[in-house]
Amino acid sequence: MDESVLPTRAAAETRRRDQAVTACCLAAAVAGAPDLAEDKRADALMSCLGVLTAAHRIDTAPTMSRFRAGLRGPLRDLLPRDIDITGIGDLVLLDDRGRFTDEAEDLCAEFLVPSAALEEHWPWHQVAAEQEERRVYEVLRRLPEAEYARLRAHLVDEPVGDLRSLRRVCDGSLSQFYEPIAQWPWRQVRGWYFPCPDCRWPMRVVDGDTIVEVRCEAHARHGITYTCRTDGPAGVAPELRPVGRRAPEVAGQPATRESLAVRRVVWRYVTLPGLLECRVRDHALRLGAEVVMWPHRDRYDLAVTLGEQVWRVDAKAWASPVALGEALRGTRPAAPGLLIVVPDHQRPSLELLRHLVGGSGYRVLTAKDLKTELTRAAAVAA
Repeated sequence: MDESVLPTRAAAETRRRDQAVTACCLAAAVAGAPDLAEDKRADALMSCLGVLTAAHRIDTAPTMSRFRAGLRGPLRDLLPRDIDITGIGDLVLLDDRGRFTDEAEDLCAEFLVPSAALEEHWPWHQVAAEQEERRVYEVLRRLPEAEYARLRAHLVDEPVGDLRSLRRVCDGSLSQFYEPIAQWPWRQVRGWYFPCPDCRWPMRVVDGDTIVEVRCEAHARHGITYTCRTDGPAGVAPELRPVGRRAPEVAGQPATRESLAVRRVVWRYVTLPGLLECRVRDHALRLGAEVVMWPHRDRYDLAVTLGEQVWRVDAKAWASPVALGEALRGTRPAAPGLLIVVPDHQRPSLELLRHLVGGSGYRVLTAKDLKTELTRAAAVAA
């Protein structure tokens, strides 16, 4: 196994430092919020202290009382002493009046902590997911535009692969995007994994005894679910039995140390919306349209031209349409008349989403709606 796909010691230490700093920042934002209910403040501080404790060596983490008091002192007093805090050790998160300092806000921006997380007191897991997404896009956006589009397409088309073939595509940044499937026991049955027939990412195995459930996290609602027996002869792939209404036959694949899959954050924020984008692209191309994918390094996802009409599209595969609407509300579209396209199963939430972004300049459609609109435009142009 090429160690380049495994986290290096330096990368692991950087991640440890980033988590510790982020936990302190979130705790300071909570401690300095005068109107926050005390029970919510206590829960948030406990969560942050748990993350900070995990970053410390055994028996060196602060107690809760020391943690709260330390938010008003130099950051070095809270962080593990064996991590690099060059340039930030003297920084104070809360001033003498208990207010979040300007330097603390700057630190949050540098460590990719969203301002909304500080204002709305996001839970740790939400902040961590947002940071991971931003880091992925930071890596992608440093690439030249043609390379950016090529790699984006590959992460959509090849969410799993073997080490040798993947190194030819993204050798220099392989560990940024892929992980060994062998390290994911929750996606294996007796050392075999099962790619989703829709997105091709390894499906989750839900704990059981002799029989387990195997399902795609994103597509189980569409009927991509199976059962599987955990017993059986060694060296033979377990057999999946379809349970969902749309569960075709899927063959197990050996989860060797050479078998890689995109990291969950890449799958969630690149592969899944990319599938939506590419299906719109393919439909438009069949109609004779001109399509440009991810123009201007993903300023939006695709531009479709039919005759004199242009559709600028940003596909969104968020799990929560409400969270999407709140994220878009008050922002300005990256291009005039930008279309926000959501999966068809989110049609029941379409009016709510339109209400949330009303007046911002966006149009909101399902993928099916957009395809219908393109089909009609092509008929008129013919």
